Amino acid sequence: MTSSGVPEDALAGLTAMQREAARQEGPVVVLAGAGTGKTKTLVAGVVDRIVRRGMPAHRILAVTFTNKAADEMRTRINAVLGLGAAPSWIGTFHGHGRRQLRADPEIAVLRPGFDICDAEDSRRIVRRLLQRAADDGAWDPGDADTFRARVRSVAQRIALMKDSLVLPDQAEAVLDSQIARFGAKSDEDLMAWHMAAALYPAYQAALREVNCADFGDLLLWPTVTMLRDEQYRLDWARRFDAILADEFQDVNRLQYLWLKLLSRDHGELFAVGDDDQSIYSWRGASVGFIRDFLSEFPNGRMIPLEQNFRSTGHILAAANSVVARDSNRLDKTLFTEQDEGAPIEIVAFSGGQQEAQGLAREIGRRQLLGVALEDMAILYRYNFLSRMLEEELLRAHIPYELVNDTAFWQRAVVKDVLALLRLADNPDVLQGDEAFRRVINQPARGVGARTLARIEQLARDEAVSLFAAAEKIYATSQSKTAERVRAFLCMIREEAQSAETALGTRMRILAERSGYLDMLRAAGEDGGAGLENLDELFSLAMEFTRVEDLFDHAALGAAAATEAGQGRVRLMTIHGSKGLEFEHVFLMGWEDTLFPGLSPTNLDEERRLAYVALTRGRARVSISWCAWRNGRSADMSPFVGDIPPEARFSGWLGKATSRAEALANRAALDEALGI
Repeated sequence: MTSSGVPEDALAGLTAMQREAARQEGPVVVLAGAGTGKTKTLVAGVVDRIVRRGMPAHRILAVTFTNKAADEMRTRINAVLGLGAAPSWIGTFHGHGRRQLRADPEIAVLRPGFDICDAEDSRRIVRRLLQRAADDGAWDPGDADTFRARVRSVAQRIALMKDSLVLPDQAEAVLDSQIARFGAKSDEDLMAWHMAAALYPAYQAALREVNCADFGDLLLWPTVTMLRDEQYRLDWARRFDAILADEFQDVNRLQYLWLKLLSRDHGELFAVGDDDQSIYSWRGASVGFIRDFLSEFPNGRMIPLEQNFRSTGHILAAANSVVARDSNRLDKTLFTEQDEGAPIEIVAFSGGQQEAQGLAREIGRRQLLGVALEDMAILYRYNFLSRMLEEELLRAHIPYELVNDTAFWQRAVVKDVLALLRLADNPDVLQGDEAFRRVINQPARGVGARTLARIEQLARDEAVSLFAAAEKIYATSQSKTAERVRAFLCMIREEAQSAETALGTRMRILAERSGYLDMLRAAGEDGGAGLENLDELFSLAMEFTRVEDLFDHAALGAAAATEAGQGRVRLMTIHGSKGLEFEHVFLMGWEDTLFPGLSPTNLDEERRLAYVALTRGRARVSISWCAWRNGRSADMSPFVGDIPPEARFSGWLGKATSRAEALANRAALDEALGI
């Protein structure tokens, strides 16, 4: 130890290649294959810059995609350097963009104290704009389901345009190039793109009117301003001596330019990623940024990490062979010092029901052999494949967890009560209009679409908030609906003047007085989960002293994954499994009609997805496919055919732990049966 308490060798425990990567200066991309210690190397890169190169921690910016990954990075750095020693600029792309925008809100035509809208809030704005266009006869909204789907599609495409550095006034001009890049599989997709381009300016104006930024804005406007204003770029770039980026294969154009602009002067860009795990082109990520790194940074280096510490030899042989057919990939081959282990089990079924039953039985068998349920996971290409599987697991009394993207901050009850707080914080500003729309009829007070339209019209005519317009409309009415609404408005007005400063207590009072808690209580078991969620919210809110900070935290944490439960098999899409690992992995639905499918838009990306799926397994990987599914015959996925014969086995291995043992068992059984 040094006198400062920092280890003399802060890079102890690294392999030679990990150490070499961590100590690089200038532009470097660490090509970190699955299970090769990506996070460990990234953390070592931060530690080396602080300990050996003497960079102040506060002048190092480290960026990743999730709050969970940022927290893990911070924890690991503190474990080496001491509590509180990690750089303060560790966070997500959106989190860092938010800090820039908070410092200079005028670059996005926002005022101090702006709100951050999440995806649902954005869809609400798009829904109003689409409804207004339909009312004007601009298009036929169709039925309710069609309208909801179109709202979602248009909102997604506006987000994609922001991630592609497209500004509102540019949307129409670049529409064809956007369609060419992201594709349009149907006339409905084309319509959604055209609507998105047409509505984008109005959507952005609506955000500015209520002093809100969406997630795309958090990085869009700082990046645009850095491109346009050199002094602004220098003001931010000169704050940092080094930029480190995690999951570099997943960056979109906006994120890449942001990184490049901040690191332009010193060239200290340390990027870690794996082009073989680039599987998010559909949401704007481009594998080209990592593959073209040395073209963009001619003085840079690319260092491959190839030693895998996760999986057995057979699993890696399968993964290497599948992804090797991506002819544009960067050169690397994973290897392990572990033994070959069990081969990949290839199990055929006649149909989907039989596959679900077979997987449930095999999971139950392995549980009896001592494999913990939480050490097993079932991965599938599409969500619909889980339905039969869930039924069979329930029938077999096997606990499971359906892993999805729903997070605490996205739950309806949480967002409803946060909206109550937003409204009560300042009911007279337009910034609270979205909150008003969300809670005015929660619980039901008889405020329908027609009444809300009347309130909105008065608000526009008199340039006041929806809350103020509602107060005026219901001031003298004597109907029962008016009485209920007036009581709610009066309650909000009273709570706006409350001297209570504890945010958790304020929200509990608002939820109680508004009737929201009574609504959940009246729902019995259906409302129980909601009440538990709100208790958690009230407790969490006590950690904040400013309303603004609580809302920022809620918005940025909306996509954070919840902790997985113990004692349950995990069910998830392959996309959802990225970054996870399990002892035993079951890969279902590997047919040529599903994976890669009959007409894949990006066969190489489907191949990389197969690579990700295979490398989730530590000890055992099993692939199943069906000859018949949903009324259609199928053959085994060509990805299975890419696996070397010596690394796969037809059927379940049973108690065998190797291909040789399984073949011996099969031969013994055949002999006993006289076959």
